[in-house]
Order: sequence, then C-alpha cells, then structure tokens
Amino acid sequence: MSRVKLIDSMRDFLMYWRDYSGRNVEEMFGGWLMRYISSYPELLISEVVYWGDLDSLRARMVGNVLPKLDDLIHDIIEAWMTFLQNIDEVYSMASERLELPQAPIIAIYVGSGWKPRWTASILDRPALFFDLGGIASLKWMDQRNLRGLIAFGLGQFRQALARGGAERYAELESNPYFRLYSQGLAQFAEILILGADSWHGAGGREWLRECEEREDELARRYLEGAEAEQIDSFYEPWKKIMGLSLVGRYLGYRLVSELHEKGLDLNELMRLPEEHVISLSKEFLERLSGK
Repeated sequence: MSRVKLIDSMRDFLMYWRDYSGRNVEEMFGGWLMRYISSYPELLISEVVYWGDLDSLRARMVGNVLPKLDDLIHDIIEAWMTFLQNIDEVYSMASERLELPQAPIIAIYVGSGWKPRWTASILDRPALFFDLGGIASLKWMDQRNLRGLIAFGLGQFRQALARGGAERYAELESNPYFRLYSQGLAQFAEILILGADSWHGAGGREWLRECEEREDELARRYLEGAEAEQIDSFYEPWKKIMGLSLVGRYLGYRLVSELHEKGLDLNELMRLPEEHVISLSKEFLERLSGK
C-alpha cells in the first residue's frame, strides 16, 4: 500500500508565529504571506482561489483569523500532534474500505479557517488541505473528531477522483441537491472507515436522535433553502437550523444510506450520474418532508 504524501508546513508556521506574535494584524498578515505561506505556493493558490482574490483573502485573515491566532496557538499545536498520530492508521483503513485508487497528497497548515470542502489540486492531482487553525477554532483537535475529519476528507477525495478532479467536484457541489448527496456520501465514508458512532463535529447520540425526530421539518427547510440558494447554514458548524448544527450532512447521509440499502455499492454511489443525483436528492427531501 502506498503511503500518504504529507506536506507538513507546521514547523515553518511556528517559526513565523514566534516572530510575529503580538504584532498588529497588518504586520501579521504580511509575515504570514511572505515568511510562511509563500514557501508553499500550492497552499497559497488554494486559499486565493477559495476566496476569489488576494484582497478578499487578506480581509478574511485580518478580520477573522489573525486577531485570534495567539489565543489558539496551543490548540493548533495539539491539533497538529493529534493529526500526525492518527493519519497513517486512518488512511490505511480508508485505503482498504474505500478502495482508493491512489494515495492522496495531504497538506496541513494554518490559513483562513475552516472550509466545508478540503479537496483542491496540486499539479492537477486532487489533494486534501487541512487547516489546523480552523480545526482548533472549532475545538475539534481531539482524537475522535480529528480521526472523523480525516476519514470524511478521504471520502471527499474519493469522490473528487470519481468526478473528474477537485475543480469539477467543487463545481458540482455548487448545486444544493448535489451538495446534499456529496456531503452525505463523505459522511457515509467516514462511518464506513471508523464505525457508526463517528460523526465528527456533531453532538453525539442526542444530536442524532433530535435530527431523526425533526427530519421532516429539516427536509422542508432544506428545500426552501435550496430554492433560495441559501443552504450554507446546513453545513457550517457554527450555524444552526432548529437548534441543530450540520443537519445537511445528516440529511445527505440518510439519502445515501437508503440508496446503499437498496443495493448500490460504494463504486456505484461514487459514480451515480450527477443529473440522477440531483433528482434523487430532491425527491428524497420532498418525500421526507411530506410534500
């Protein structure tokens, strides 16, 4: 089995932080850009592409990330250590259970914060990018959450390979019904790799029970959000729908599990035609909501 190629930028990040800790945010951004992230052009390109341009990335870093950096540094280091302790084992299980056709490139770094999708390209190959600052800000640096996060990311990576690359996968996820399916399939992969109790970032059995009890209303609200093209709140961990976070992932998992129970294997789930995915997702939500 080929091993993960790991781009570990964290020693360079810590050298940057020691020099710029306590300075004003403009100086911190200049140092982050020139003394740290520019040494990893694939990471900088990914950040700029995600936010649209360098000015938008700068606004995000100066306004939301760098003012909190000193307070988060110990949690960032903990996330780094926990990641390194678990990546090989989780990848080994994923390689077998997801039948990964190739080993991923995985980058760990501190950038603009948590993002719902971690796949991007390095030299035209799908890769995974884990922002440890974003993980630390969510307090997901413990072993249970980080193992789930890695498994979920590998589920996204497997989909990107099946869908023609990271850019095509991102394009498909702009459709709210495809996104429901793809996020649910990544969660399905997480559970396939680690077991039924692995729902990283979610609230455990009580959260799952409440999602099950309210799934008809959650489905109705998702349909309304999809119509208005406003569904980010269903996936962003700091936002809630009916008092529950990450409910888009729950609904998507319900759909994918149902299709699997009807006989679709993992490869079929990964390669289901996108038009069929969109129609199945919409029909599933309408049925669940009682429409």
